[in-house]
Amino acid sequence: MTAEPSYAVRYPDLFAGLTIEQKWNVHNNIASHVLDGWAPNRDDIADLTALERGDIDGDEYVRRGLARVDARFPDA
Repeated sequence: MTAEPSYAVRYPDLFAGLTIEQKWNVHNNIASHVLDGWAPNRDDIADLTALERGDIDGDEYVRRGLARVDARFPDA
């Protein structure tokens, strides 16, 4: 796999510093969940690339995602 995945082409700044394998890991994760109905936004993709890069850990990734859900659905 040497071609850039489409999400890496769309958001090159978020994928900066990742190897091609890491880019495909993130892309495939997104694509799999999109098939299940997820519509990721830029912040979602930023967090996935940060997780893959090692800038955040799994706990922080979950915390950020839950915070976005809480902000979007405050009465849920």
